[in-house]
Amino acid sequence: MEDRLKQLIQYIDEFDRQGPYKMNVLKIMLERGSRDWYAPISITELAKPYYDLVNEQLRSYTLKNISADFTTNFSQANMERHLRTLPLKYLSTTSTRVSNISPLFELIDDMFYVREEYRIEGEAAHDRIIKAVEQKFEEYLEVFSER
Repeated sequence: MEDRLKQLIQYIDEFDRQGPYKMNVLKIMLERGSRDWYAPISITELAKPYYDLVNEQLRSYTLKNISADFTTNFSQANMERHLRTLPLKYLSTTSTRVSNISPLFELIDDMFYVREEYRIEGEAAHDRIIKAVEQKFEEYLEVFSER
């Protein structure tokens, strides 16, 4: 398990810094707790919390390069399209930039999955994944925001 956890954290750490989108999907999943964070989630289920999280971040930080979908009222269809084409597509198809780690996630029929071997339970593992996601989000803020 430790090797898989290290690889999951390395995968997160090596994401390109293109925006908060990927980290926000993972944040929403991690909020479900150490036993459920990796459970499959539908694009429909992700849309509203994802929109709300990005809007909260827009109020807290001056973020650059944020999709226009977040400057208008919530639209389920727009958020689903955004999720499908940006974070979920990249999370499920893009290798990391340094180690060329294959994607640890899958998008199948509008359901987002953590690959089975990376469905790691336990509070300690959950806490380490949260820290990796938060650190990556902070790196994004350093490059793409004005605090």
